[in-house]
Amino acid sequence: MNSETLHGVIAEPLDKIRIGRLRPESISVRLLVPDPSLPWSLPVTVEERADSPMFRKRAEEIMRRHTLAIVDSVTELAQLGLVNEATAQIRVHPAPPMFKLYLINNEEAFFGFYPVQEHVVSYGGETQAMYDLMGKDAILFHHSANDDDTSTGSQYVEQSKTWFESVWTTVAKDYQR
Repeated sequence: MNSETLHGVIAEPLDKIRIGRLRPESISVRLLVPDPSLPWSLPVTVEERADSPMFRKRAEEIMRRHTLAIVDSVTELAQLGLVNEATAQIRVHPAPPMFKLYLINNEEAFFGFYPVQEHVVSYGGETQAMYDLMGKDAILFHHSANDDDTSTGSQYVEQSKTWFESVWTTVAKDYQR
């Protein structure tokens, strides 16, 4: 939803590259997040079960902080000459965030549903009760591709890639920094 979890998880491998413990040739990170400029069907206010522009503004600030930190950390590695090529892209899409999905090297997928819980949110001096998506509470399921392309893990990774690419290349648009 806002790349907060990914920002925390990716810091360690990026730090290992910085200190020379890992030496990949290249790094490519693509982040696909919900568009905070459009109304959302979730999270919603508890009272009206309606989109909250205040909540989306708060979510955009969190998303901006974490996604741009990832982009800056990745691209800095190439600027420092620690990897030959490093790219990081952010795109936004119009769908509400119902799950998180991480694809690693087109071989592994980690997937988890966002549980919906009531949560009181404060922003700009206002508080609002929201039915919020609790990303840190999502349990991630791990799937790996292997030599058997008919195995559940291989099929799950392939379908996850297909879904990601379909959203990335059709309805998603570049996030404007």
